[in-house]
Amino acid sequence: MDLDGVDAPFNMRLLSTFFVHVFYKLGLHYDTETVFDALALDRNIFFCAVFFNYLCVAATSSVIYFTAKKHFKDIYLAIIAGILYLLGFGTLFFVLMPITDALSILLFALVLHGYLSKNYRIFAPLILLIFQREYIFLALGLIAVIDYWKVREKYFLNIFIICVVCFGVYMILRKTIFYTSRYDHQASTAFFLDSILHIKFPLIPYIKQTLMTMNIFILYVFVLIYKKYKAYTIDLFGLVKLLALFIQINVISFAAVFGNNTGRYFYILVPFVIFQLIKEIHTTNN
Repeated sequence: MDLDGVDAPFNMRLLSTFFVHVFYKLGLHYDTETVFDALALDRNIFFCAVFFNYLCVAATSSVIYFTAKKHFKDIYLAIIAGILYLLGFGTLFFVLMPITDALSILLFALVLHGYLSKNYRIFAPLILLIFQREYIFLALGLIAVIDYWKVREKYFLNIFIICVVCFGVYMILRKTIFYTSRYDHQASTAFFLDSILHIKFPLIPYIKQTLMTMNIFILYVFVLIYKKYKAYTIDLFGLVKLLALFIQINVISFAAVFGNNTGRYFYILVPFVIFQLIKEIHTTNN
């Protein structure tokens, strides 16, 4: 809780860092020589962070498995869904490392599991996400708007409202209790507009790295192409939602100058990408 020791918004990534701190205090690490010794850093914090993220990855794979099993009634497809997350490029290179993405993806997987069943219990993880990953409010809010536009069910409207409220609370906290001057421009409308109109990072490396981190999404696109070639029915509504999410994160990345991290941030939504991929495979088999 040394709020001034870390710049906002990173000083609001409190949930995962809390658990890493608990693991550290419990002594859940082992003693071996690492490069951190030469850097005068505490290697045990690194071990605790990687161990905690490993547990989050295992839990996320389980949640994805149960979500697929519940909706498609096919244990083999459910196993494939869990394995896809384990083998995803983003999992290997972004999640199984000492940053905060692992818990963020786990919380989104839990939220998605409840959202697909229209369960209001997702309010609890959504509130927790105020102190972990604000991007999920924008993504889930967009999904809820699109779903409400199609079916006009009150549940989707309520989820959109709670996303707006949670994001509003996050912004208030970022501007007050968790405020630091560095990166404060990312919350400026004028800066957003200027960044969109004037690209402020190398475009080619951005495209290359974004594509490289989206292997599961690209696999989903290949499945759609195959189904189109075979004249199978495609879930166009699901495709619209994924394309809208992809456009959204690109706009956010350009506006906030996230640079080559676009693919990494989009990977936070990989449980939804996997769900749509498995859905397309399931409908092909049936």
